[in-house]
Amino acid sequence: MVGSVQIENDFIIGGGANARVTPNFRLKEFYRSNRRVRVHRELAAALQILRENLAASIKIDPRRPATVEKPADDGLYVVIGADDPEHLHQAAIKLLRQGYFSRCEPLDDQLYVEMPDPAKLPQISPKTAFDCGMKVTAAFETSGDPYQQVTGNFDKAGLSFGPIQCNLKTGTLQELFRYFRGEDESRLQRCFADPQDYLAFWKVLDGSRSKAVAWADDLSLGSGKHGFAQPWKGYLQAVGREPVFRQVMLRYAYDKYGKLLMSALAFLHGVSQVKIRNLRCLAALYDMGVQQGSLKKAYTAIKRRVAREQPEDEFALTRIAVEERAKKASPRWRADCLSRRLCILERQPVSVTLNGQRARRSNRSSYLLRDSGVKGLDRYLAG
Repeated sequence: MVGSVQIENDFIIGGGANARVTPNFRLKEFYRSNRRVRVHRELAAALQILRENLAASIKIDPRRPATVEKPADDGLYVVIGADDPEHLHQAAIKLLRQGYFSRCEPLDDQLYVEMPDPAKLPQISPKTAFDCGMKVTAAFETSGDPYQQVTGNFDKAGLSFGPIQCNLKTGTLQELFRYFRGEDESRLQRCFADPQDYLAFWKVLDGSRSKAVAWADDLSLGSGKHGFAQPWKGYLQAVGREPVFRQVMLRYAYDKYGKLLMSALAFLHGVSQVKIRNLRCLAALYDMGVQQGSLKKAYTAIKRRVAREQPEDEFALTRIAVEERAKKASPRWRADCLSRRLCILERQPVSVTLNGQRARRSNRSSYLLRDSGVKGLDRYLAG
């Protein structure tokens, strides 16, 4: 959520009329007749997810429902409408089953939805948590649909693609496409309009990394080389639109970074009795793994701080871990690393200055970071 929105005890209570509460909702859409607003951030997040699942606009009715028996406390419910009320109801019921709503009742052509008790939000599944974490990290790296992101050689990585920006320099893009080919090569080949281009692309992937980066550099566009030439960009975006390959990307992200998360949790469990189960803490550690790799470089510093400070909750423990790991990054990127992690933990932009560098990272997908625990995490990570 943007910084111009005023939040008090997790309730959105004010800000600029056009400030974005979530990517698709502005503050003024929650205004009552007196232009006052009070809505819990978790309810606003659930509405955004509903909007995305519905793939259609949702209209908010700020009036208190007269026909609903025992409505929730102020700010914990909302009345909504859409062009297709039945489709809206069906989409809301799915979120009800997932714990985003605790009540969902039709009101003629509108819908009354209510969120769970903020102090007792239901736990979410590890799969949902991992998907949320990946989307939040992708939002730092890309814009738009993360699965269709194609980035040129602005960072000397050659060509980067997808929600975790697999690239030619590290070999992760080559590895990802081998996963795709193993899953369904005929479907992969259909994403390339010209069969000869498909063969040429594999020649690049199967060659040396340095030659692959040079190939991508020649095709990178713009003064900063962020863009990438057609038809290659279109081919990759076609791959990103395929549901089967989206699932492969999720599995690949888990194989690549889920193990780093598991390693980080095991280490932190060894130095503290505090268990880390909150989605925000897990997402911060996942983001650290994607950007910086493992915690190993900071093991000694983390042990010392934990022994000295004796953190009493998972947020304090996670903060120690990400702060000390950020300090081990290249001096140029330390502030950026820490600002990203704190943005996830706090669900809002956090300014950080380290080694003379200042960073204030924001994340358009922070609404996904529910203040919920994750159930069955150990079994999920163990495979």
